[in-house]
Amino acid sequence: MDVAFRFFEHVVLTGSIRKAAEHLHVSPSSVSRQIQKLEHIYGAPLLVRQPQGVRLTPAGEVAMRYVQRRSRELQRLRSSIDALKNLQSGHVRVFTVEGMIGGLLPRALAHFGSRYPGITYEIYTAGTDDVMRAVAEERCDLGISFQPHPRSDVAVIANLPQELMAVISPRHPLATKKKLLLSEIGDMPVGLPDRSFGIRHLVNHMLKVEQLALNLRLETNSIDMLRQFALYDMGLIFLPVFSFDRELASGELLGIPVVSKALPLSAIQICRRADVELTPSAHRFSQVLEEIGQRFRSGA
Repeated sequence: MDVAFRFFEHVVLTGSIRKAAEHLHVSPSSVSRQIQKLEHIYGAPLLVRQPQGVRLTPAGEVAMRYVQRRSRELQRLRSSIDALKNLQSGHVRVFTVEGMIGGLLPRALAHFGSRYPGITYEIYTAGTDDVMRAVAEERCDLGISFQPHPRSDVAVIANLPQELMAVISPRHPLATKKKLLLSEIGDMPVGLPDRSFGIRHLVNHMLKVEQLALNLRLETNSIDMLRQFALYDMGLIFLPVFSFDRELASGELLGIPVVSKALPLSAIQICRRADVELTPSAHRFSQVLEEIGQRFRSGA
């Protein structure tokens, strides 16, 4: 069964039986037989074979979640044993909102990597909602999100308060403002992330309470695209400082605090699944994230 599940996982990850066979150094017929074995045992098709590859059936999605959970359990076992070696080896998987790539996360990784060079890591970017979903589904050790909707199956390890800013180029008509009301934006072009982002949750809430509308010129699932929108003077965007730290320091972008009674205190949240203990490696990395985050806020 272990061989069958391993072959099944490789087919899903590569997207085709042929590619999985090449990766495993076996024949495609061997891979097919192992998949058929699983389908026979469970009495349901796991894959839909198509000319361009394969896709999971509903039963296949359940089976893949099992494979992923088992993989995570084995990884936790290995990491727990690594703790006996003073974190000389280990692995951490993180899902994060894209804006964190602009400052805090690289700093934390550099600090962590210098102290624990034997620990490897995987970093994946996603919208706030998708980060929380990845945590809940145990597809990562840690999630870093911005102002997410609370979930009962996700526990918050740390809150890093972060002010939402209106971000513009120095050439923008509002560049001399020290603070900004939403009503002052008027018909000026605005760029926003899509509805999977915590930033969008905050902006939509403010607009609803203040009964305002914005001239939405750009909607995107990329924080970098938002930064480019502002850098090239195409309009105004909204970001926490973590998301444009480099451009703020260089003077390429300006950040103006947004003033609104409808704007709650927003925060970066470091999360884990509620009923799962962190591996020693992930626990230590979460501590480093929090430490660097506090220094980041204080300007240290």
